[in-house]
Amino acid sequence: MVEMIKKTEAYFMKEFAEKAGKIAILSLFILIPNFGGSMFFIFLFVTGLLASDIHNKRFSTLITLPYSYKEIFFMSYFFMISLITLLTTVSIGLYGFSSYEITLSYAAITLLKSLIFATAYFSISMICVSFGLDNFITPLFILIADLILGGIGRTWQINPYKAISPVHQEIIWASLIFSVILLIIAVIQFDKKGVQK
Repeated sequence: MVEMIKKTEAYFMKEFAEKAGKIAILSLFILIPNFGGSMFFIFLFVTGLLASDIHNKRFSTLITLPYSYKEIFFMSYFFMISLITLLTTVSIGLYGFSSYEITLSYAAITLLKSLIFATAYFSISMICVSFGLDNFITPLFILIADLILGGIGRTWQINPYKAISPVHQEIIWASLIFSVILLIIAVIQFDKKGVQK
């Protein structure tokens, strides 16, 4: 347990050292007090983590350390989840403090929506690089398709995809399950196939 904490701490320090500028700039935009407003910046953030290191051939330095593929995957995921949680919570707090309109349920749903979206697109980005595809362009096309497919039909019409869409999240628990399934596929694929770049 102590060894895992040390490994995670080392990984976090590496990420902050290598990506400090990118994290600082994107953090400001993720602080937009609304899921829709911060969504694209969350997308930029999550596709710029481990998947970016793999695509840009910076993964070899990571794998020389005493980490397994699964450990690296989950440390990157935990790093991403920690920052998104912190930034979304701060954003909700600042918005609530200035407007006095924040409720606990609104805060919880906003945080959950951000985490569902981040998990889905972190997973999609990792699946793409596991197959030797781009970490940003391919997930961006998937994001655009997600926006379009979820937007088909009027509000009174049934659109099953909208229920599970990481963007639209019509039924939040269904979107959560879909994102977790993507995460499981991503970690299995990454552990099995390794790095294709």
